[in-house]
Amino acid sequence: MAVRLPGNVSFVEGAAIMESFVTAVEAVSHLARVAHGQTVLVHGAAGGVGSACVQVARALGATVYATANASRLADVGKIGAAAVIDYRADDFESAVARLTDHRGVDAVIDFVGGDYLPRNLRSLRPGGTLVQVGILSGQQVASIPLNLLLHNHLRLVGTVMKSRSLDEKRAMVRRFSEDFLPLLVSGTLKPLVDQVFPLEHAVDAHRSVERGGGFGKVVLAVD
Repeated sequence: MAVRLPGNVSFVEGAAIMESFVTAVEAVSHLARVAHGQTVLVHGAAGGVGSACVQVARALGATVYATANASRLADVGKIGAAAVIDYRADDFESAVARLTDHRGVDAVIDFVGGDYLPRNLRSLRPGGTLVQVGILSGQQVASIPLNLLLHNHLRLVGTVMKSRSLDEKRAMVRRFSEDFLPLLVSGTLKPLVDQVFPLEHAVDAHRSVERGGGFGKVVLAVD
């Protein structure tokens, strides 16, 4: 599962790349099958994986709509989102309907779960795909509108890297390294580092992640 660090990528940047971009490539490219000209909604777009999903979708030629907190709307816009929705102040389902002329998006990448699930499904166009990557809401049980799932022939796909077999993880890393690592080397995709902590301050790093509100990854630096 190792990838050689490119010469123009630092160790700190490399630490911010692997899990974020391997997961993003798996969710956006491999599972959601996002293609040029499509539309994608990415939740949690200021986070490490969410921001990578925005960049990967843009690199594939998709139009990206994203949700983030108010302080990060401009940051997410700068990495390629065509519209960024303040998830606390605005209803993303209504915003997506407005942005797509009520057609819906081709794919949703979600890290929240819970009551986002039915709203995500209603935000998809017929034939669209919801990829569930996390459950940050802590709500593991959610109501699925099965009539909508059937009538609009939607796809609901769950994924998490840590429970994959070694062969599956190697395949994920291979897809990333063959098709998307060159884009990180060229600068088309950029690793986003929010904060760097020395290893002995790992507790502070965890507290920073728990507080939230950052932009990109928190990295532990080993001397």
